[in-house]
Amino acid sequence: MQDVKYAQLLHNPKAGDGDHMKEDLIETIASCGFSCRYASTKIKGWDRLKNKTMLVVIAGGDGTVRQVLKRLLRRRILDKQLTIALLPAGTANNFAKTLGIPMTLSGLKRAITGWQVRKIDIGAIGNLPDVKFFLEGMGYGLLPRLIKEMKTVDLSGVKTADEELTLALDKLIEIAQQYEPKHGILTIDDTRYEGSYLLVEVLNIQSVGPNVILAPKADPADGKFHVALLKEADREAFIDYLRHLHHPRPRRQKVPWQLVEVNHSLTMRCDNRLLHVDDELVSLKKAQLVRVEIRPGIVDVIV
Repeated sequence: MQDVKYAQLLHNPKAGDGDHMKEDLIETIASCGFSCRYASTKIKGWDRLKNKTMLVVIAGGDGTVRQVLKRLLRRRILDKQLTIALLPAGTANNFAKTLGIPMTLSGLKRAITGWQVRKIDIGAIGNLPDVKFFLEGMGYGLLPRLIKEMKTVDLSGVKTADEELTLALDKLIEIAQQYEPKHGILTIDDTRYEGSYLLVEVLNIQSVGPNVILAPKADPADGKFHVALLKEADREAFIDYLRHLHHPRPRRQKVPWQLVEVNHSLTMRCDNRLLHVDDELVSLKKAQLVRVEIRPGIVDVIV
């Protein structure tokens, strides 16, 4: 008798435009030869996984991916490592876009049947309360301010994910025009960087926020991070860069900020009191030293 293969579908039914229905998702996974168990990430107890689960399918946006990984990375060392498949269904889907994962049920089926696994790195964070890792990135300056202000924006008239991305991009341009740079000191693989920065972003993926590509060569499976440093002198060039993203076919532009490759670890201390870790905001009482180390190949993702 052939062993039954078990998959756990973790679905955020409120993510993005809500085009993917529960029944279609279950049917697609079952067509790949799995017995599929469903849970909405909006319902308490969603993270109770059966012992025989070998595949976790996440249907949602970047926030849902982080929510699930926080649970999976807390698993005991003796628990078997689970393989993850993604159906991007959020607004930005920055993580999935870096990996080239399509936003379709047919793409999900191809990924599961093909079973090509990439071992994804994470950033281990030290000296931040209640925050231990990032999947996408973390930083100070413009991005956490954007995340904070978008929480107060009226989205009642927004009908699609594309409209929300356009609104967020306009808000980022508005913030970039007025934001006061803050002093920061970083040590990246033993090299010191110091200045007043509008933006400091440690990146495991290529884009952040409303699909703004900050690290074009980033690969979350290469054992490296990239740090984007934006100074006052490059403010107008950065705003021009953002404005060109409104064009249906934005031209390829040289990035108007400094990019530094991280091969091992970094420390940073910035005067900002607000930072983000993936899509979570962290408020600090005072400036403090934050440590980041690369943990290569921690998460198995089917692409």
